[in-house]
Amino acid sequence: MKTRHYILIALALLSTATYAQKKKPVAKKKPVVAVKTDSEHATMTTHAKALYEDMLPNTQRIFVIDSTVVDCDNVLSAIPLPKAYGTYVDYDTFFNKQTGCKQQVFVNGFGNKCYYTELGTDSITRLYMCDRLGDGWGTPRPVKEINNEFTDISYPYMSSDGLTLYFSGVSKTEGLGQRDIYMTKYDAEAGVFMSAENIGLPFNSVADDYAYIVADADRMAWFASTRRQPKGKACVYAFVPSEQRSNYNIDELGRNRTIKLASLMSINETWSSPKNRDKAMVQLNKLRANAGKAVAEKDIILFVVDDKHTYTNINQFASDATRRAYYDIVRQNNDLRYIRNKIETLRVQYHNATESGRTSIGARIANLEKEELDTRAAIKRAEQDLRRKESSLLKN
Repeated sequence: MKTRHYILIALALLSTATYAQKKKPVAKKKPVVAVKTDSEHATMTTHAKALYEDMLPNTQRIFVIDSTVVDCDNVLSAIPLPKAYGTYVDYDTFFNKQTGCKQQVFVNGFGNKCYYTELGTDSITRLYMCDRLGDGWGTPRPVKEINNEFTDISYPYMSSDGLTLYFSGVSKTEGLGQRDIYMTKYDAEAGVFMSAENIGLPFNSVADDYAYIVADADRMAWFASTRRQPKGKACVYAFVPSEQRSNYNIDELGRNRTIKLASLMSINETWSSPKNRDKAMVQLNKLRANAGKAVAEKDIILFVVDDKHTYTNINQFASDATRRAYYDIVRQNNDLRYIRNKIETLRVQYHNATESGRTSIGARIANLEKEELDTRAAIKRAEQDLRRKESSLLKN
């Protein structure tokens, strides 16, 4: 479906900022230097120290808006993920069991796929995925590509592009300490996940790092870490995902300051300005307010099918397929709002830019205006197609 293809391309562009770190070419490999930032790093193995030194010059520049300390098993309470991106459900609730399992099952926004981990009889936690079949779920499939390389897997999160999977786990070769956060891509043609990569600093540390979750179209993301926290506590960091990845320049900042940024010692050092932080907090608080509403309230919509039918609840759609199509339209409208906001931001920059700078900014504005027109046209086509399909179902 062309509309779906368009969405995948648009959201893939937003997700590029969270890809695993790419190493800079260096003329000569520097000797490993012991990390001396705090007592935690003293517990690193020799291999982990070497890996940290390799990651440090590639520390991603991020904009951390806020941080919240919660119980380790309750980090999702501090992550106001909009329902359109998917939901986490307690393992026992989802499977109607009473095992006492504290794991979470992630169900994607379409409600047609779920991802979860389960402790085996050999005490190894493995990742599974499952497809929805009618009113139930099909046979769970172990994700062997990940299970063969990681242990203690948890908090799987499939991005809204349907291809990018984040999870936390312990790697035999690529970890800094406890669980680290990893990313993999799903190869739809081959039906397998590619080799998972450590997403690097500042997301990972010698402590326990997990629950990496991205709300692409809402320009918000989160992850949790036990770094510098009392036993049983974790800090949930809310940050703005970048449009395009950029790294801190260790040569300009110096080693010590880069280490502080890589450890997120002070989140206000990641702010471009207090004004930008205040603006981002408005968006974060809006998501928090929406998350506080009742579940039934979240399902309220307004969609005109025809002269006789206007839907006010997502469950009124006659099939899973048309319900998913409606969520596609919601995401496209989120994309449209993001494009509009970006255009307005660039117009302000254009007004204050030099003559040479205006040429580059003007070109970006023109490209975004074309993208806006294309997105509006795609939404119109998708709405017409959805009305046609839903009307046909109502007649039958």
